[in-house]
Amino acid sequence: MDAGYYEEAAAWRDWLLRAAAGSPSQVQIMYGLAGEHHLTEWQVPWLPGYEGSTPVRIGNAAHGQVQLDVFGEVMDALYQARRGGLRASAEGWQLQRALVDHLVSIWEQPDQGIWEVRGGPQHFTHSKVMAWVALDRAIKGAETFGLPVPLDEWRALRERVHADVCRKAYNPDIGSFVQAYGSRQLDASLLLIPLVGFLPADDARVRGTVENIERRLMADGLVLRYDTATTDDGLAPGEGAFLACSFWLADNLVLLGRHDDARSLFERLLALRNDVGLLAEEYDPRLGRQVGNFPQAFSHVALVDTAFNLGSAAAQKAARPAVQRGRR
Repeated sequence: MDAGYYEEAAAWRDWLLRAAAGSPSQVQIMYGLAGEHHLTEWQVPWLPGYEGSTPVRIGNAAHGQVQLDVFGEVMDALYQARRGGLRASAEGWQLQRALVDHLVSIWEQPDQGIWEVRGGPQHFTHSKVMAWVALDRAIKGAETFGLPVPLDEWRALRERVHADVCRKAYNPDIGSFVQAYGSRQLDASLLLIPLVGFLPADDARVRGTVENIERRLMADGLVLRYDTATTDDGLAPGEGAFLACSFWLADNLVLLGRHDDARSLFERLLALRNDVGLLAEEYDPRLGRQVGNFPQAFSHVALVDTAFNLGSAAAQKAARPAVQRGRR
């Protein structure tokens, strides 16, 4: 890996240490471009918004939300970085331990989740799965690098979180994981369950979730985040297909061995890019155009992941006959 990437990763970790200011409870889910902590949201009623898309807001009220999934994202990033050769940092590991300790005290609470809903906190399935990811990556980091932690305690909690999700987030009546505990609604974030290693893709519960999303949560071949008519997210119903979610579906199809379907969906998504190859947050099949935040990093990161997964699957498929011939 280029030295510049290590330097950038180390700088981000060091910045996170400063942002935590000695207390993981002070870590926010987002900051301003210059590292601002205060992103107080207010509306600008005299501006019409792009094509009448009101209300126009400055700031972001989500900066004060609880989003449990962020713990999993951060812990996974730090674990992967260390595996990739990022220099060790005693202070960095102390922060990770502090983050886990804080997560231990709050993981059973409802939160606003990955979609930053404004309709009130819930026990979102994806949030609980990512709490499991945070514990899992912390445990693997300690095991791999011989770091001092209460491993037995963390392993027991990891199992407890896993069992909690499997018991409360899976609905056998519809044969699928659901958006939140006690809900019957689907959510595209459920597609991340096998991608983060919570369950294998060939698990019947995961397969059923993918099939339900394909049947009930797609518009013109693209994946919606959730049904906006039945999910209280604090916004008016109606939005385009969220492009990252469609890439997640393609990743699941790869894992399920449906390579042709995955490639077809991937190529469909590539065809939505503009003349310089950029993607927005969403695509409106009715209007036939991209909508939402533009350009959207979330969409492009998902694109890269799917391209990698398809390439790896193709390479494995091409190598398989040679391996079989060698066995003969």
